[in-house]
Amino acid sequence: TLKNTGVIPVNISSIGVDVWGGYQSFSQANTCNTSLAVGASCTINVTFKPTAAGAKSGRLKVVDGVGTQYVNFSGTGQ
Repeated sequence: TLKNTGVIPVNISSIGVDVWGGYQSFSQANTCNTSLAVGASCTINVTFKPTAAGAKSGRLKVVDGVGTQYVNFSGTGQ
C-alpha cells in the first residue's frame, strides 16, 4: 500500500520493477493514479513468476514529485 501521509498531493510519474541479472520474473500491477491526494492510498502488487530455480531479487521503484522511492524484494524459484 502506498499512502500519502503528507500535507500536499503527491504526483506519481511512474511505478515499475527493477530486476538484476536479466530475470523478468517479477511484475507489478497497481491501482494508483498520477496524483495521490493527502490521506489517500493505492495498492501496488508485485508478482513473482520464476522461470528458473534459484534466488531472484529486485526492487519496486516509485517516481514521484519528491524523488524516487524503492522497496527491495526477493523470491526463490523451485
